[in-house]
Amino acid sequence: MRFARQRVEKREAYIGKICELSVHHFITDDRPNVKGLVLAGAASFKNELNGAERFDKRLSSIVLGTFDVSYGQDNGFS
Repeated sequence: MRFARQRVEKREAYIGKICELSVHHFITDDRPNVKGLVLAGAASFKNELNGAERFDKRLSSIVLGTFDVSYGQDNGFS
């Protein structure tokens, strides 16, 4: 039970950090500085991020889609 709780807490902290960093990088002068965002990854984090209350609404409105990828970095883009 303890390890399960710690796992959930770490996932929530990671999603919170992503939400903070996305605002830092993609919001300028109270407006998005990109035309669209693509959420991609191998795990369910992308879906949790898209549905998270902490994910900025200005950014959630420009999400173009969520995609499953099997690999990270350059291989994932291919």
